[in-house]
Amino acid sequence: MRSKVFLTVILLVAALTFSEVVVRLGGWPSSPVEQQALQAAVDEFNKEHAGQIKIVYEPIPGNYRVKLTAMLSAGNAPDIFYLDVNWAEEFFSKGVIEPLDFYIKMYKLDLNDFYPNLLNAFKYKGHIYGLPKDFSTLVLFYNKKMFDEVGLPYPNSSWTWFDLLYAATKLTRDTNGDGKPDVWGLALYPNALNRVIPFILQAGGEVVKEDLSTALGEEEAIEGMKFYFDLHNRWNVAIAPSDVGAGWLGDAFGKQKVAMVMSGPWMLGFLKENFPEVDFGVAELPHLKKRATMVYTVCYAIPKTSKHKKEAFIAMKFLLGKGMKIFTEKLGVLPSRKSLAEKDKNDSIKKAFYAGVKYAYPWKIPTPSGISSKAIDEINTRFLKVWNGEMTLDQAVKEIIENYNSWVR
Repeated sequence: MRSKVFLTVILLVAALTFSEVVVRLGGWPSSPVEQQALQAAVDEFNKEHAGQIKIVYEPIPGNYRVKLTAMLSAGNAPDIFYLDVNWAEEFFSKGVIEPLDFYIKMYKLDLNDFYPNLLNAFKYKGHIYGLPKDFSTLVLFYNKKMFDEVGLPYPNSSWTWFDLLYAATKLTRDTNGDGKPDVWGLALYPNALNRVIPFILQAGGEVVKEDLSTALGEEEAIEGMKFYFDLHNRWNVAIAPSDVGAGWLGDAFGKQKVAMVMSGPWMLGFLKENFPEVDFGVAELPHLKKRATMVYTVCYAIPKTSKHKKEAFIAMKFLLGKGMKIFTEKLGVLPSRKSLAEKDKNDSIKKAFYAGVKYAYPWKIPTPSGISSKAIDEINTRFLKVWNGEMTLDQAVKEIIENYNSWVR
């Protein structure tokens, strides 16, 4: 009898010792195609690690940021989850995310294969808290037919602000003879700090100073902002998408109401599916004193509350390697690893996106508290008033400088 009990205990211990560890993976379900692409990567991992580690993909619909915050507070967050670069620092500063430096060394993840700008976007106080799963940079999309109609050469990497303004002026036309323009050179967002920032940087300005106070009152920053809003208010060559009955830049461009927009690789699939007849090209953003663009990226992170941190990192390492290859090829987004980007280097469309990542600015506003959402909202509110002629840029900058400190603490 004792031998049977002893054998049962041994078998139970063995079963527990070799039981499969479940790692939960969370993220926002931006589209069915993205979910399918990520699930394909998960399925491959589970096949290769059967009986050892199993990833269970659990999309988090609705207000992802709010729900994730609640899950972290309750201690039941997924073992791996997405964090957007725009608000990731808020989570890092609260101490709820596990630093990854130790695991990176233990499992020998090659950081040199990642684009430096993307890695730096998820560093906080000298530590790495997230690893980028993909990225998007802004480029200039242009309508080849509309350029041909006015006899303009297509945009290229040598373009400056002056080339952009000249082309936009020529492309803004009255085609139906009613005395008013009905096609425009550019469509821009009236109240989007992340689209104004490239112009600030191209003019030699900064977004924040070393002490994390705002730099938007500096001469170079004002020069960049002024050019952006002058395209609409002074030279009348840029409109908002809503001005031509469009919901966003891609829609205005697809309807061929505008000849140029600054957008990311998410436009590629949209145009292919909804406006396949539009013949377009892409180029790096025009520059002034220096080159600059925005980079949007999302990382995988591990919460401090995870009970399976080592297994979560093993799963993350796969998702950042073979899994990234599966995910990016199925979805058409840009991989954050240089080795996986090799196949796209000669692609006439994608090469402009890759060129930009070398000098791109991550879409985040570093602040003393790690929280930037209020400052961004307040700045964008004033930008909209400048666009609409309800406030001068000088007035907007004055209010931003006076109130910025209260918005970020």
